Amino acid sequence: MRPRFLLFLAVSIGVCAAPVRVSLPPLLGALPIALAQRTGLFAAHDLEVELVPLPSQRDRILAFQAGQIEAMVTDLTSALLLVASQPKDAAIAAVLFLPPQDGTHLALITPVTFSKIHSLQEFLEATKTRRIQIAVPRQSDLEFMVDQLFNQNGFSFPSELYVGQDNLLLNATWTLFGMTTAAVLPQPYVDYLLHYEFEGKPTLLVLADFAGLPIPPDVLVVRRSLSPRTIERFLAAVRTAVRQIQEMSRAELVSLAMPVAIELFFPGVNLETANPEDRARVEAAVDALRIPRFSEPSALDPQIFDLVASWAKKKGYLPRSLSYLDVVLPGQ
Repeated sequence: MRPRFLLFLAVSIGVCAAPVRVSLPPLLGALPIALAQRTGLFAAHDLEVELVPLPSQRDRILAFQAGQIEAMVTDLTSALLLVASQPKDAAIAAVLFLPPQDGTHLALITPVTFSKIHSLQEFLEATKTRRIQIAVPRQSDLEFMVDQLFNQNGFSFPSELYVGQDNLLLNATWTLFGMTTAAVLPQPYVDYLLHYEFEGKPTLLVLADFAGLPIPPDVLVVRRSLSPRTIERFLAAVRTAVRQIQEMSRAELVSLAMPVAIELFFPGVNLETANPEDRARVEAAVDALRIPRFSEPSALDPQIFDLVASWAKKKGYLPRSLSYLDVVLPGQ
């Protein structure tokens, strides 16, 4: 019996030692996880975590569905669609980032130089006579937000005029050069786009900041097969990272987090190899970034869940209605 026991023990240890594979998107909710990995906090909580770089949201969802990752950070809409497609495998474990609701997190931006639009009212009027396109990822919290903005103003925008890219840097670039009339962007893209200066840059205008509209959080989606203990350790490491962030000065945070943030939000930007002029432009834009207050992992608010789930069902994105308990892990 002893050899069998030793074999069982070896297999058990091997299973426990397997890394938790996590994929991060360019969302603020991913930053504490990236910092926890960079500073060894997961190891300090007896957990091995492997960050799996994937180029798009679609790739992250497909990797989760194929069992290639155990967890991912995502927006709430994508989390609901993933759980609806794999109810036995996927669940929301925690909220990782609660966006500020004061108008500093999101913006509807237009390049006035090209669009000749100077207000939200002008934008709404222009849709009656022009083909107006908005760069916004389809089936996302950003689409949810722009729909709420238009509903608030008694306007229904044709969804086919949403340019559905989940690459926010690409959306920003399209809008910057007048390829779309406007874009809906979150931080840090908003500040970066407004403050990155170059010769010939068009004048940019914020048409709406979404103040007064509820903004969904970034959430952690996990496989239900992950043990509660593993999830607890993971979230404990993230809590520690958030507390460290809260205690840092801006200078300390920029020094530690900026390389991680640039890697997440602006892939391909390498300050070490950039020429002095480009480096100065990037650094000036970075200096203008507002650093939000990061909150510790928390439970999903049932009210924002209901708002987003009802919207997604009405849009035809959800094949069926979801209840809160269908989506959120027990005890969260």
